[in-house]
Amino acid sequence: MKIIKVEKSFELCAEAGWYGYNVYFDEKTGEAFIRALASLGELLYMDRLKAPFFRVQGPGFLIKGVQGNDHLRIGVEGNDTQLLQEILEKLS
Repeated sequence: MKIIKVEKSFELCAEAGWYGYNVYFDEKTGEAFIRALASLGELLYMDRLKAPFFRVQGPGFLIKGVQGNDHLRIGVEGNDTQLLQEILEKLS
């Protein structure tokens, strides 16, 4: 999958010290992609739901999304843009 756009989230979390980003892909997220995210941190994948939900949590970041969407959300603590770039590189 290829990242086609990254934008700051309109939903503000800055007062809690977190900054959100929406990441858009050229195709929809599938099970193999979601399971590969486990290499980034602790994966929670609720694949039995009607709209399977996933979350990956690691030091200073949180990734969440729904299987079948063409996007996901990344939250980084303290607006750590270097950490965000490292995550984006691993997602491409």
